Amino acid sequence: MLYIFSSDSPSIQLSEMINAFCHSYSDFKFVTLDNLPSLKPNDKVLFAWEADICGVDTSILKLIHKAYLSSPKFFSGCKGSILCFSKTIFYTKYFSSHIAFLTNNMGLEFIGKPMVEAVESYNNFKNKQRLNNISLKQLCLEECMNLGKRLKNDKHELQQNPKITAVHASHIDRSNTYALMKLILDNLSIEKSIFSLAEERIMDCRGCDFEQCMNFSNHGVCYYEGDKLKDIFKSLDSSQALLVACPNYNDSMPANYFAMINRMTYIYRQKDFSDKYLYAIIVSANSGFDMVAGQIISAFCFNKGFRLAPNFALMEQANEPLSILNLPHINQSMSKYAKDLEKKLKEN
Repeated sequence: MLYIFSSDSPSIQLSEMINAFCHSYSDFKFVTLDNLPSLKPNDKVLFAWEADICGVDTSILKLIHKAYLSSPKFFSGCKGSILCFSKTIFYTKYFSSHIAFLTNNMGLEFIGKPMVEAVESYNNFKNKQRLNNISLKQLCLEECMNLGKRLKNDKHELQQNPKITAVHASHIDRSNTYALMKLILDNLSIEKSIFSLAEERIMDCRGCDFEQCMNFSNHGVCYYEGDKLKDIFKSLDSSQALLVACPNYNDSMPANYFAMINRMTYIYRQKDFSDKYLYAIIVSANSGFDMVAGQIISAFCFNKGFRLAPNFALMEQANEPLSILNLPHINQSMSKYAKDLEKKLKEN
C-alpha cells in the first residue's frame, strides 16, 4: 500500500506531480490527521509538500507530529520518497532534508535518489532538457512517474557476504568520533575497509566542464587521480554500505568530506549508488546534530543517490578527548547500532 502525506490543499503543480507519481499504483491513500494509518512492513510512503512563504509545509509537520505521538517508530519497516514544489527557487532541499531526518529517526528507509523537486517554472530541469526534446514540465512529470515506479518495485537484494566502507577525518589518538566508529566496526562481523581523509591532502573538485568530466569518467579517473579518494571509491564499488564518521565542525561537515562529495561526481556519472546503504556517526561537543545530518542526507542521499538506512545516524555528545568512551550508555547504544546495521546488510 502507498500512503501519501500531503499538503491540505495542494497546488495544481503539486497535484500533477502526485498524479504522475501514482501512475503505476492501483491502490493508494491520502493520510489526514483524522485517519492516521497503522503502517505495515513494506508499505510505501510518499511525502508531497510545497513551500509556504517561510519555506515549510505545516500540513506535513502536523502529520509527522501526530505520527510520532502515535509511535516514535511509526515508519519502521517502510520505504519512502519525496515530491516537492516551490513557487520560488528556494527551500526544496532544505525542508526535504528535514522531513527525511525526522522520519528516518522514526524508522523510515529512503530509497536511493528518493526525491523529485520542482522550483519556479521548472527551471531546475533545464540541464536535463539539453538531452531531451520535451518541455521542462514534462521532464518533471516523467521523473515523478519514474520515482513512483522505483518505490513500488523496490526489492533491494544484498550479497551473501556484505562489505562496508568506512571513512573518517579524525586524529585517531584523541578523537571521540574515531573512537565511536572503531567501537562499532569492532562489533561487526562483516568485511570492512577503513579510510582516513586526514592522513593526506585531499584535492577539491577542479570544476571541469561537463564534457571534460565525462571524458575522465569514461576512463574511470578524475583530474586529480593520485590521492586517497581513488582508493575509497574503488572500495565503495565493491561495498554494500558507506559509513561516514563525521564530527561537527562549526555546525558542518569537515572540509575533506565536501571535497569527497564533489569529487564523487565523476564516479556518479557512471555508477549507480542506489544499491548502497548510507550510515553516519555524528559527534558534537554541543548541539547541531541535525545540521550535520541534514547535510549528509542532502549530499549523499538526495544528490549522489545512496539509500538512507533506517535510523541511519548514531548521534552522540562528547567534548574532552576520548570522553565518549566513558558515557554510561555508550556500549548499549553502540551495540544496538552495530547490530541493526549488520542485520540490514544481511537481509535478503
